[in-house]
Amino acid sequence: MSHEKIRAQIILLSPVIQELKEISCINEKISRLNKFADTNEKINFSLFQHLFSLCMHVKAEFVVKAILTIEQGSIVFNILHLEENRLQQRFQDLIEHLIEIEDFYQQIGGIIGYHVHFLNLILDQNDPLPPSHVKYFPPKGWSIQKETKETCHFIQEGIHQLKQIALFLPIGGAGDRLNLIDEMNHTPLPAAILPFLGRTLLEGLIRDLQAYEYLFYKLFQERIHIPIALMTSQEKDNHRYIYDIIASHQWFGRPADSFHFFMQPLVPVITEEGNWSLKESLVLTLKPGGHGVMWKLAKDKGVFNKLASQGYHQAFIRQINNPIANTDHAILALIGMGSAQNKSFGFLSCERILSSAEGANVLIEEKTSEGYSYCISNVEYTDFNRKTIGEIPLYEGSAYSKYPSNTNILYVNISAVEKALELCSIPGALINMKTFVPFIDSCGVKTEIKGGRLECTMQNIADYIQDQKSDQIDSLQNLDALQTFIVFSDRIKTISTTKKSFKINESVLDTPEQAYYDLQHNNRELFEKRCDFSIPTLLSFEMYLQKGPTSLILFHPCLGPLYSIIAQKIRKGCFAKNAELQLEIVEIDIENLDLEGSLIIECVDPLGIMSCSNPLNYNPSGNCTLKNVTIRNKGIDRQLTKNYWKNQLIRHEKVHILLHEGAEFHAENLNLTDSHIFEIPAYHRLKLIGDVYSDEIKSEITPIDQPTWHWKYEFDEEKIIHLTRIEN
Repeated sequence: MSHEKIRAQIILLSPVIQELKEISCINEKISRLNKFADTNEKINFSLFQHLFSLCMHVKAEFVVKAILTIEQGSIVFNILHLEENRLQQRFQDLIEHLIEIEDFYQQIGGIIGYHVHFLNLILDQNDPLPPSHVKYFPPKGWSIQKETKETCHFIQEGIHQLKQIALFLPIGGAGDRLNLIDEMNHTPLPAAILPFLGRTLLEGLIRDLQAYEYLFYKLFQERIHIPIALMTSQEKDNHRYIYDIIASHQWFGRPADSFHFFMQPLVPVITEEGNWSLKESLVLTLKPGGHGVMWKLAKDKGVFNKLASQGYHQAFIRQINNPIANTDHAILALIGMGSAQNKSFGFLSCERILSSAEGANVLIEEKTSEGYSYCISNVEYTDFNRKTIGEIPLYEGSAYSKYPSNTNILYVNISAVEKALELCSIPGALINMKTFVPFIDSCGVKTEIKGGRLECTMQNIADYIQDQKSDQIDSLQNLDALQTFIVFSDRIKTISTTKKSFKINESVLDTPEQAYYDLQHNNRELFEKRCDFSIPTLLSFEMYLQKGPTSLILFHPCLGPLYSIIAQKIRKGCFAKNAELQLEIVEIDIENLDLEGSLIIECVDPLGIMSCSNPLNYNPSGNCTLKNVTIRNKGIDRQLTKNYWKNQLIRHEKVHILLHEGAEFHAENLNLTDSHIFEIPAYHRLKLIGDVYSDEIKSEITPIDQPTWHWKYEFDEEKIIHLTRIEN
């Protein structure tokens, strides 16, 4: 279809959409479509009418007439070369999909509206300029990189708000570029299944959430369960996999009703010529419609109402493919600022790498009849040219753009989003036509042609949370008067995604390898600058790929998650080259650790025993004290270990401390060489005392009713969390 024909069809169908919106009776709507549906399409009516009679009802008739009205009947209802015994079921499935599409996109005109919206975006791709009354500027906001007095205030406020905030997870992504395959049945897997650090991305994200809940418990001695709203999809059986992971982990020690599931609809793929794509006869090509449908779904499925009835009026959003988003204090500061300043929508942002496949946060200024309207929002990188946002460096020679990165880490006031939905149900509508999709023409000939689906973006609901001003504001100032806001953190602590498989001679951005490298960079910085450790120099990414990290540090997120907390639990030490420290424990006291080789300290249940019938209640899980301890062993086998990011490590030797429920390990003035495994039974204390000048070790194991000490958390006058070791 030429652009002239596309324009003609838009002109023809636009008034039809408006008229249909004004008609409430479906029979009247059908009558309105009959004049188009009866004349515009030529299909095999005798066979078609026979099929239609098998599932005859007014809704089915309407969606059929809608397809005929947009002149796609000869493509969508093409039954050439299809065996008769498969016709009925396929036709019924097709009708069901069309009804779902019609219902979901009702606000923009259903099937016809979806089609016209897509055609408009095809034309927009060739329109290089935005409307003259709309301008885009780099937004100004607050830096939370350093723990200033103001940042500490926001962190404290963010922690207080954890009791009345929900987490929304758009988790229905297909993850096509990760090439995940089920080894048993060889079927493709969704992105949430990626085994990052030895556990699925989903499990890692919920562990991050538990870190906030545990922090709240330690400060206020109150157990909370932040509700989780998960938008899944049918793509790659995503919903079933997500549900099975959560159920198999016994709901991660949470009440089952704290999980709110709703499924993202699959939407039609349309070719660059404006025709609908089918995989086979009567089988539409369907793909997820983008995470922007999350808001409409949450409202339609009653998730917003249920959360409100339970006292949750705020939310924060993360994406499954960014495993480092929980680093240190940034999300808590984002939540705190949004709540303390009564904001409606906020972005956690950072530097954006030039020419990367990342959206940009912008300040949008729109000239209106009443003056000017403003909001901070997002522009997708595919729209940069059309909206005249070029790849302009922050300064000459900089690797970063003058526009900051949209990380999809968001703060949301739910009622503000509900109001914005009244203005637009599919925010940030866009199409990406880079992929080749199947196309079956009216003669039944199958080819491949570029196409895409109508996508929308969750962050662009901010486009409809505007502030009206009578005069222009200075875009160079902090925009603290707006409902929308933005805070800035360091890129390496904010975003490093796992969107695609690593391939030699291709960009390493968005790969698990890069995310793991950035994670190790952050952990190294924590231990060196905050915990006062001497650590080997970080290798370049290329050398890391060949040899692995020079120091490997992993820890349970509940150890902090704030760096300021971890730095009080772990103080002073040194790592030899290739040292490994893994801490699957939350109550630990380390001082002067000298490590060469591998040390793994692990609680069987770091937060206490959990089950479906007995949600996690932080029973004594065990603790560990190491003071003036030196460890020497051969550690990781660098020749055989390949997948560091999966935490699939092969070791020559290690020291492994394994604590069962309520157990305790205490080591002081100790030299440990070679391999050792210390497994401490439940409610026992193993004490090892050595001489730093010799290898002599005295050991003593005794039964205990509970661990003999714990960390007490409390805010000091500077709003910083201070830890005190309390002997029980």
